[in-house]
Amino acid sequence: MKQFTHSLAAAIILFILASPIPLFAAAIIHTVKDGESLTGIAKRYYGNDERFIILAEYNNIPNPKKIDAGLKLTIPKSLKYKIKKGDSLALIAKKYLDNKDRYKALMEINAISDPKAVSTGQIIKIPAKIPYTVKKGETLGIIAEKFYGDIKRYTLIASYNFISDPKTLEPGQKLVIPISDLEIVEGKAKKTDEKKIVKAAPAKELPKENAVQKREEIKGEPQPKDENQLLLKKGIDSYFKGKYDEAVTEINSALEKGLKEKEDKLKAHRFLAYTYVAKEDKEEAKKEFKKALEIDQKMELDPVYVSPKIIEVFKEVKGE
Repeated sequence: MKQFTHSLAAAIILFILASPIPLFAAAIIHTVKDGESLTGIAKRYYGNDERFIILAEYNNIPNPKKIDAGLKLTIPKSLKYKIKKGDSLALIAKKYLDNKDRYKALMEINAISDPKAVSTGQIIKIPAKIPYTVKKGETLGIIAEKFYGDIKRYTLIASYNFISDPKTLEPGQKLVIPISDLEIVEGKAKKTDEKKIVKAAPAKELPKENAVQKREEIKGEPQPKDENQLLLKKGIDSYFKGKYDEAVTEINSALEKGLKEKEDKLKAHRFLAYTYVAKEDKEEAKKEFKKALEIDQKMELDPVYVSPKIIEVFKEVKGE
């Protein structure tokens, strides 16, 4: 009997070692206490209060500003997975992302160019799956900006949700937003076998009317060279933060003081137009679009990045 017990235990250990176990647990549970806010909870677990949007969407909270004491929140997190012999990205995608064809999303997340080139022992990121319902006026670019802080990452959302044409997005459409850097930084939350804690990158929530052309300060773009370019950048930042009056003042100041580059002038008038649309000043928006078109008659707006409301005003100007 003793020998049988030892054999059974050995078999169980071998089974566990052979199983594709993620390195980290997927989520923990938090019970809301009196006086707590969703932003405070996001700060505690993720090190970034702006990630409250993830908690709100994951837990289906309609009003993030109001949560009741006693409410149990699931705190989602991404995984790290060690590839085992016989694994493929397709098999991993099927197990953790519900569909083998999401191996393409794993490739993008982990910067893997050849899915056949993964090796045993290699550690890859498995994203947390955040449910999201598309709101009126939103584009994939806007949603990418909201969750990733990078409008260009709309391609990941499109790939993950098998959207072949990003322009076909509809209000009410259900999406899953993959977040691969969603790590718990709160040491007291629940002890896990995490080997390394990495502070999550911010995922900024944009104001409602911040339907934007692709973000200007993405990595790799030239940094402002002079005071006026810095002022223009400051104005664009104010626009993204929903500070529209400040954006108008700062961008106009940059124009008045003198922007040397043609692209800077075009950008200034374009963002002034976006800002006036957000302020619901259609006539001023049209004036700025006209000035932009005087600089570049071939200028177009991409509906992947820009909301229908902005495009509608732009089309009116082009049709005049």
